[in-house]
Amino acid sequence: MVPILQALPAPGHVPMPGRLALSRDTATIAMHPARPENALPDYAKQPDVRTTVSMTDAHTRRVGARWQYPRHDHPYFELCLLLSGEQQVRLTGRTLAQQAGDLLLITPFEAHASSTPVASQLYCVHFDLDDLELRRLLCRAGTRVFAADSALTQRLRPALQRMLALAEAGTGLSALAYRLELGAALMALFAALTQGLEHEEIAAAPVPQLALQTAGRLAELIEREVQGGGAETSLEAAIRRLGYTPDHGNALFRQVYGMSARQYRSTLKLRRAKLLLMDAQLSIAAVGERLGYASGAHFSRQFKRWCGVAPLDYRRDSGAAPA
Repeated sequence: MVPILQALPAPGHVPMPGRLALSRDTATIAMHPARPENALPDYAKQPDVRTTVSMTDAHTRRVGARWQYPRHDHPYFELCLLLSGEQQVRLTGRTLAQQAGDLLLITPFEAHASSTPVASQLYCVHFDLDDLELRRLLCRAGTRVFAADSALTQRLRPALQRMLALAEAGTGLSALAYRLELGAALMALFAALTQGLEHEEIAAAPVPQLALQTAGRLAELIEREVQGGGAETSLEAAIRRLGYTPDHGNALFRQVYGMSARQYRSTLKLRRAKLLLMDAQLSIAAVGERLGYASGAHFSRQFKRWCGVAPLDYRRDSGAAPA
């Protein structure tokens, strides 16, 4: 047995504060400094991050006086920064006026038409994300214009300028590095947007457990059917089977997801359609069939309504060769 050693200070030696650690199997003495009371713990865990974000059709646009864009809707959030000029955005029952420097937020499926009485320049970003808390926060803010001198617009300006610089200047980066730079700026934009809305005391309302459970069961049904393709269950019938009227069930679903169950189904089908279109071995008709459409023509019409471009054009622009 190894004897226990006693650590005796040498004459005139002032011992360091700490503690002795003696190995049971060796005669080694290890000296460990005592931990200050305010020291950080050995293990400090940050929150897990599991967020899916997509950005589509981010662009700058110069338009002349009396330019118009027809009334339409889409399943994305939209941010539009007016770089110069004026813009009128017509919604259902109201019109928003946007001046140079103002920032416009449009929530998913909000029908809108745009016009510019004078020559103008815009920078627009369309995005979607599955973070439910952020979705609720954005939907609670609603479609609105934030003035150029507002605290929120000023808070978002650095991230927007970073994204705009990438769009205007172009870079010598690889396609992958460019996407990551753009993605990093987009996440910084989300963080600033969240802080700005919270500063304005626009908080995501707490969601009752009943709404969470009902919406979760309905969402699982929708996700399973979109993934599997084939016939779709009537959402009204599915809500009634859960014990609610369609209006009440959709209201509960909207509390959680920030959109109706039907809009949620459309959003998931669009995401899956884009993923399938990246597979060059699948014809357009085959993609439509996997999503439950009776024909490729029906799928193509619906996809163009969602995205503004035909599936073949989307496939080409995404870099996948047509089948």
